[in-house]
Order: sequence, then structure tokens, then C-alpha cells
Amino acid sequence: MYRSFFNYRIGKNTYIGKSVINAKEVHIGDDVIIKDHTNISCGQLTIGKQTRILSGNTIIGQGNFSIGENSRIINNHFIDVWNNVAIGNNTWLAGRDSQLWTHGSIHTKKGDKKLSIQLGNDIYVGSNVNIAPGVVIGDTNLIGLGSVITSSFPDNRTIIAGNPSKVIKENIDWRENW
Repeated sequence: MYRSFFNYRIGKNTYIGKSVINAKEVHIGDDVIIKDHTNISCGQLTIGKQTRILSGNTIIGQGNFSIGENSRIINNHFIDVWNNVAIGNNTWLAGRDSQLWTHGSIHTKKGDKKLSIQLGNDIYVGSNVNIAPGVVIGDTNLIGLGSVITSSFPDNRTIIAGNPSKVIKENIDWRENW
């Protein structure tokens, strides 16, 4: 239906469950799974191949949303795309109940600050993490569960945790040892 009626570009072997996708332009790669009860409403939607978006997620706003290849959004996360959100390859929003916000500050009305969020490649975001507008996270980082990210962490290979968050380990690949 999405291909025929809306002209969405959807790759081979892609499964979209009982979910809603409402975007001006859609590009979904091969072997993507979007499970039930997910609502995606944004300007442009780009999903890389072999990515999984599981149940109960809300991705909503007028900005663009992109997520790279082999990435995951597990259950019940909220992603505000008033401005753009870009998530890299092999990056996971794990667990549940994380929130990414791209508006809601005085800067929204003044337009004097970049409010889009960018998460790099190979990032693991634990459950219940809150990310403020304008945050940029470098590659190969782990964000501990319950963290509140209010500023950018452009460095690679760190473990970030706390409220407010700070780097608690440097020069470490969380995929190998943490």
C-alpha cells in the first residue's frame, strides 16, 4: 500500500507491521523490520538496510529523520523531530523509554542555535536516556541507562553516563570491554 498509493521507496524483504508512516518522502532499505504500534510522522524518512524499529515507538515532527544500516530502536521510545534527527550505522536505542528532543527551548523561537540531534556510528544508548536539543555524539560511544545528555560529546570511544552526563571512561571500545 505504501509503495502504490504514496510512492514510498521501500526495499526488498521489508516488513511493516500495524504501524503508521506519514512522511513527504520515504526511503527504506532492504531487509528492514518495523513492528506494530509505531508511529512515524516527519518530513523525510530514511532507514538503512537491515535496521529494526520495534514496537511502540513514536517518531514525530516536521523535520527529517534518518537511521543508518543495521541499527535498532527497541521499544517505546519517543523521538521529537521538530528539527532533524540523524542516527548512524550499527547504533542502538536499546531498552525502552528514551526521549530525544529537538525543540522546546527559547532557542526554538529565536532560531539562534542548531537544535538537530546527531548520533554517530556504533553507539549504544541504554534505557530511559534523555537527549536535549542540539546534541552531537561521536562514534563508538556507550551512553549509560538513565543518563541525561544536555551537551555534545564529539569524542569517540567513550562511556558517557550521569545526570548531567559526563565522560566516565575514555579510549575504550564498549563493544569489546566495558
